Amino acid sequence: MTPPWNWKTSLNSGLYRVLPFAAATIKEGAAEAAASAATQFLLFVVLSGFTGALSERLRHCTPRWKAALVLMAGVPVCVHLIEWLLHELLHPGARRAGIFVSWMQSALSIGTQWALMREGLFLAGEGRQPYWWDFLLLPRAVRALGRRLSGR
Repeated sequence: MTPPWNWKTSLNSGLYRVLPFAAATIKEGAAEAAASAATQFLLFVVLSGFTGALSERLRHCTPRWKAALVLMAGVPVCVHLIEWLLHELLHPGARRAGIFVSWMQSALSIGTQWALMREGLFLAGEGRQPYWWDFLLLPRAVRALGRRLSGR
């Protein structure tokens, strides 16, 4: 059974969003960049746990295009609407630039996350393995995905 929240995708997303968001907002000053990055980290630790669980549930969905539509269009619209509202409420500096960077990250990360989950990585439910093991298997999974995309 897939849990309703995936702690692995939660942690991954929170961590890799901090630096790009801080970099996009640094022109407002170090304190504003830190506040924006902290807001982003906390928001995506929460949201990505749920979206990761959804990706995990949909990893074997057929036809694939339906899962792709939900994950690549529906999820980003919902997540970034919540993100926008939170940043508008808290008013961190240069939030629009940061949210643009965040949107681009989502476009790449949701598809990658879904593909890696289809390979059995970063699962929190059935078929899960230790978090560190996911990283050890990552190069093999990336090679397999590359071969599949190139048609070999």
